[in-house]
This record gives sequence, structure tokens and C-alpha cells, in this order.
Amino acid sequence: MGFELIKAVVILLALLGGLYLLLRFLKGRIMPGKGIIEMVHYQSFGPKKGVAIVKIVKDYVALGIADENITLLGKLSPADVEEALKQAEPKTVMPVSGIRGLFGGKFKGIFQYYS
Repeated sequence: MGFELIKAVVILLALLGGLYLLLRFLKGRIMPGKGIIEMVHYQSFGPKKGVAIVKIVKDYVALGIADENITLLGKLSPADVEEALKQAEPKTVMPVSGIRGLFGGKFKGIFQYYS
């Protein structure tokens, strides 16, 4: 019984090692580095429907994406897109001090007993 367990563990480790090596080998092919086409933003309007802003070299285009087709909606001004992206960057979040700060005082009556 002990030998069977050791054999099973060795086989499992060999399989996991082989999987690890395979994933390392395929990493560059499955997830290639940054190329000349980059999706800048995507806004979903339902399952498999949305609008994407895509940067191709230095130009920006708006694409309508649906179930079975992609439609060019138009070219966008690079200055306008970059300005909109700067404005849309997430604001820095202030750290929350304790559980009271987390809920913003909405449950004052509950927390007065636990302070």
C-alpha cells in the first residue's frame, strides 16, 4: 500500500512538472507581448455586444462589436482620446480607518456599542 502511494505521488509530480514546462514554453505564443494593435477601452452593451476603442500604431478607431461581426464606427482624434483617457484614470482612494470609515457613517447606531 505504501509503494502505491509513493508511485501515485511521483506520477502526479511528473504531470504537474510537465504542465509547468509546457505553459512556460507556450507563454510567449498564447499571450504575446505588446504589438502594434492595442485595445484601449471596451464598453459592453450586453452579451457579446459593445464598442471598443482600438489603437493601431498611432491612430485610434472606434469599433462596434456584435455577435458575428465587427464594424468600423469611425476614426478618432488621438489628442481627444488621450485627453479622455487621462480624465478617466481612477482617482486615488483614501485609506479607510476602521470599520466606521468603511461604511461612511451609514450604520452609526450599530457601531456606537462597539467603540
